[in-house]
Amino acid sequence: MSEFIKGYVLRPATPADIPAVLGLMRDMAAFEKLEHIFKASAESLRNSFFSDEPSAYCLVITPEDQPDAPISYIMWFYNYSSFLDRRGIYLEDLYIDPAHRKHGLGAAALRHLAQLAVAQECGRLEWVVLDWNQNAIDFYKYQGAQVLEEWRIVRVTGDALLNLAQGTPKPAEA
Repeated sequence: MSEFIKGYVLRPATPADIPAVLGLMRDMAAFEKLEHIFKASAESLRNSFFSDEPSAYCLVITPEDQPDAPISYIMWFYNYSSFLDRRGIYLEDLYIDPAHRKHGLGAAALRHLAQLAVAQECGRLEWVVLDWNQNAIDFYKYQGAQVLEEWRIVRVTGDALLNLAQGTPKPAEA
């Protein structure tokens, strides 16, 4: 654990951080107007981050003088590109409490993940951004990221997932 940005520390989340991370996740869901699909719990996060085979990894940022008070979380996992023939890092969430924004924490968090990707010979670092979040889009472009307009997210969830699994898919509504 070392100083990350003056006054802040970036470190792997611990089980003790789960309540704070869960609260930050709820804040992010509210900001993104997605509370209606938020289902994470302390138990599910503990299983996701701290099992023998984690399904995701979590970093937290804390004020240097409050090491047990996360003000940001970064959740990521490995994915794979058949075209690049390499794994990559997929950034699921990067959320910083609004009171701690504009200090360079987001840029430093992306830099940390990019360094991890390079060190592990990953082919890319990628994530999605909501089309209405122009501040985030501008920030990501400033960091050198391309926003790929020609790609669309395709998702099957809930009843549609069950129907597909049972061989009885129903066309999605437009």
